[in-house]
Amino acid sequence: MKRREVLKVIAASSLVGCGGNEEQALRTSPNEVPGLTPNPPSTPNQPVSTQEFTDALPEPGAEPASFNYPLVLALPFAHGVASGDPLSDRVILWTRVTLLTYPAAGVLVRWAVSKTPDMKNPVKTGRQTVVAERDWTLKVDVSGLQPASTYYYQFSTGTHQSIVGRTRTAPAQMVEAIRFAVLSCSSYWSSTWSGFAAIAKRDDLDLVVHCGDYIYDFVDEDEQVRARKGRATTNDVDYRDWLNLDECRRRYALFRSDPNLMAAHQQHPWFITWDNHDIDPDFGNELPTRLAEGLKSVCTLQDTTQAFWEWTPSRPLKADGSGEFLLYPDTEYPVPVDTKLVYRSLPYGPLASFRALDTQILLPGYKQAADASHLPNGTPTLFGKKQFNWLLDGLRKEEKDGVVWKVLNNQTWIAPWVVPNVTGAPVFPLPTRWSDYPGERTALVNALRGGADGVPAVNGCVFVSGDMHGNWASDLVADNETAYLNGYLAAPPVPSTRAGAIAENIAAGTLRLTSTNLPGINARSLSAAVEFAPSSMGRGGADELVANAAPGLPFPLQVAATRAIETATLAGNKHVQFMEWVEHGYGIVQLDANKALFECWWQNKTVENAPDVLGMQLVSFAKDEATRLPTPRFRNQIDPVSVHGMGINPSSSPRKSTLAPAANKVLAR
Repeated sequence: MKRREVLKVIAASSLVGCGGNEEQALRTSPNEVPGLTPNPPSTPNQPVSTQEFTDALPEPGAEPASFNYPLVLALPFAHGVASGDPLSDRVILWTRVTLLTYPAAGVLVRWAVSKTPDMKNPVKTGRQTVVAERDWTLKVDVSGLQPASTYYYQFSTGTHQSIVGRTRTAPAQMVEAIRFAVLSCSSYWSSTWSGFAAIAKRDDLDLVVHCGDYIYDFVDEDEQVRARKGRATTNDVDYRDWLNLDECRRRYALFRSDPNLMAAHQQHPWFITWDNHDIDPDFGNELPTRLAEGLKSVCTLQDTTQAFWEWTPSRPLKADGSGEFLLYPDTEYPVPVDTKLVYRSLPYGPLASFRALDTQILLPGYKQAADASHLPNGTPTLFGKKQFNWLLDGLRKEEKDGVVWKVLNNQTWIAPWVVPNVTGAPVFPLPTRWSDYPGERTALVNALRGGADGVPAVNGCVFVSGDMHGNWASDLVADNETAYLNGYLAAPPVPSTRAGAIAENIAAGTLRLTSTNLPGINARSLSAAVEFAPSSMGRGGADELVANAAPGLPFPLQVAATRAIETATLAGNKHVQFMEWVEHGYGIVQLDANKALFECWWQNKTVENAPDVLGMQLVSFAKDEATRLPTPRFRNQIDPVSVHGMGINPSSSPRKSTLAPAANKVLAR
């Protein structure tokens, strides 16, 4: 169902009634990372250029009018640089060569990695030829690096140089803290992306985690904030759904033509999974669209997933579904064997691990074979057996090894979301993706709790989630434990006293002020994990749904209606601890040996260079302190920090390093 249809469901109910490969596996400890994969897949047969590009190129903005391609920097490195999927000794580096015309045999590009932003005394160097078959992108898996270290990198061909990028490797040993940004649903047309600019200015992040919908296939009819060169018409290729592989690739170029996204990639390594808007091959716009004569969609799933692997700094995987990386020598382009595999893991030492999940590609519309034999007969699966087993086997091993936090990069809200019937019972689920897969969700929750056949529980799981377009924080329980006691107690919801980034949003969100736990009594022991979804980088929340349902309603009344939806949700879902469905932005998560801090950072999405506002801060603890006064602490639960007597203050990490120098000539065009 579309979001506006979800709103109708809410309005009609809750608001009325509410008062195995033979190669060595990549394990969870960086010390066990194997050497290079023997005989990685060969690169395509093609002429290989040994010539760098030495011709003169136009200044930014002086390109011929016939060269209509989204750009942000000077040619040839006009889409910046990026890095991602960092391990303790290696990281993926990315750039693209963009020229007015290309040599048939490709262009030779040099790369260098240094410990200092001036790029003096490089510690690693190499060369690679960019070719048309990979859309002129360069990806290199640089190895031989030191753990928990900041590096700088740059590309060049002839006399042309890219901007300097900055990246960071994963730790191999225990560190004081791990700090990362989390975001999702970043529609170019829906926001000015001030949040990306704020992320780019932070000098203490280890990683940026993107939970999916990194790019978008079409424009939302409610969210027409901007268009490339002001061309807000579906006759324009940059304002409608893609039709083929070249247009999928161009969509990444459009998004990378934004200066704020370019800067956020320049300064930090990223860990990205996809969602529906990233890989959906079917043509469909919300805006009225009439294609020009002769145009039709021939886009395939192979096209959309291929473009993802070409344009994101992500490391490819073995084709056996094991979730293990293919580790290439740094002389070769890391080619995916199966572009439709994206779930994978990043070990981050004893303090944390990161996993990217895929709950998208096995949806029926993609017509992929889904093995559900790990579930009772007839129970559908979102994960598939291989991914489900990969996830649990890895989490259980990490629990045994003492890894404190297990971070799951999750595309869509996994905790149940139900609306109570106006009579009080029964409840029915709202149409989130997981509402059609309650059996698999319950199987996962029960597996995390452990206990069956002596299997130990897995603690410290943190789902960072996308897709909800709002700020949500929740304990994770099973479907039949949401609205009734069943051994799980929750305090009543109350309005937040925090102000939003939007002036009229003066009481931003709804939360619980107490935990209901008492000394020695864990009233929320059914919770198996915690979930944190820090809004969207632009896509609209409940306020815009209300505006669509009631055109002309003043914004303060839209906010008031949103508060009613939030209150109804918390009243009928005892596990949800915080919800704010107006503000947009990103989250910051800081992990240490004792606690995880979660912060919602908001910006007015329609204002360029909007202020970065700390909206809400929540906490989860790594260990039980059952007798702590006045409020006990129990793991696998998330609360607003005020529940535990803590003030809302921006967190910071002692691990800071100099940012890469800003680009001299930035011009989106």
